[in-house]
Amino acid sequence: MARTSMFELSQQVESKQQQDRERIEKHTLNELRKHAQSLRDGLSDELDTTKAGISDRLREITDLIESLKTSTTSDSRSTRKQLKTDLDAIKTASSQNRKAAANSLKWGWLKYSLPALLVLLTICAGSWGLMRWQSSQLIQTQEQINQNKQTLKSLPGGVRFVNQQDGNFLIFQSEPELYRTQSGEWATKLKR
Repeated sequence: MARTSMFELSQQVESKQQQDRERIEKHTLNELRKHAQSLRDGLSDELDTTKAGISDRLREITDLIESLKTSTTSDSRSTRKQLKTDLDAIKTASSQNRKAAANSLKWGWLKYSLPALLVLLTICAGSWGLMRWQSSQLIQTQEQINQNKQTLKSLPGGVRFVNQQDGNFLIFQSEPELYRTQSGEWATKLKR
């Protein structure tokens, strides 16, 4: 008797597990169907919105082209053909809108890198300009030094130039004779 009741109990537990599994599968399947329907509805709404936007834009473009056609009755056939070609190109471009958006995301890094590159370019250009200016200043200073050396070398014999802390001096080997010029300035005659 105990064996029979164990067997029955085992069958009842197994039956209960089977019922629970079926109920969980049914509930899971219902939830999946609800999610699938929700996704379908959301995608359908998005698609309808996109279609409506494209349709409105195409309608605006078509209306614009039609108003241009009616306002310019003297247009030639080639102009009308060009307008038709442009309209077809606009329709093709609007259908490729999603692809263009995806491609623009591929190059999104460029908009963040471009300012950094421009700053770097500005710094490099400024540094180059500063070095160029400094080198020109150095060249001018060197030319002035060379001219001053030439001037010192051209001093006549018996005359030296001395640079000291309290000033610059011309030193003569013999006492110079000073003369007053017609303009009122003082001069001396130097020997060669």
